[in-house]
Amino acid sequence: MKLAIIGYGKMGQAVAKVALDSGWSIVAKVEKGNDWNPNDWGADIVFESTSPGSAVDNTLRCIKAGLPVVIATTGWHSRLSELEHSGGIVFYATNFSIGIHLMNNISKYMTRVMTQFAEYNVSIQEEHHTQKLDSPSGTALTLSEVVKAAGVEREIKISASRKDDVVGIHELCWVSEVDELVLRHKAISRQGFALGAFQALNWLLEKGSGVYTMNDMINEIR
Repeated sequence: MKLAIIGYGKMGQAVAKVALDSGWSIVAKVEKGNDWNPNDWGADIVFESTSPGSAVDNTLRCIKAGLPVVIATTGWHSRLSELEHSGGIVFYATNFSIGIHLMNNISKYMTRVMTQFAEYNVSIQEEHHTQKLDSPSGTALTLSEVVKAAGVEREIKISASRKDDVVGIHELCWVSEVDELVLRHKAISRQGFALGAFQALNWLLEKGSGVYTMNDMINEIR
């Protein structure tokens, strides 16, 4: 397969390595700027990992060229409806880690139980590398939405910090005066994200028009 990558930063490079190791070819690497035309690439699919301000416009340009797109950028979701009405083939995730997906599902059960006990307060903590543009992370915001949907009606405090050489840490905390329950996911390297993203690329190649998420892929695989 022929892959085009928009945003050749750490994530783009990690996905490129997995793709090349799997026998794919990289036909385009867009690092910065708008001086590119997806019709010139001869690509089968696109991986987008840039910035919140450009992700949707980049994706729409590729959709007009008839290309499916997997989006790794976060922080753009106020414009989701534009992609939903585009007629394109799009996959997006705030986090491509299978572990994070499992954490979200465990959080649903945990929340249904813990909301029965008024003495517990819930919060979310996340930590990432200093180059991450959005704060709090898209993963933390998704986790907050999961917890609210499972029964938490009040606002959930999200604490975000940025440190050198931290790939990603997310914690869901339930705290009372007598104990503390913490569900934690720590990414050791970007390899897990890259493998999940490459799985999404393979999966999306077989899909028709629509906007898909990790839930769609995982529910089909299991």
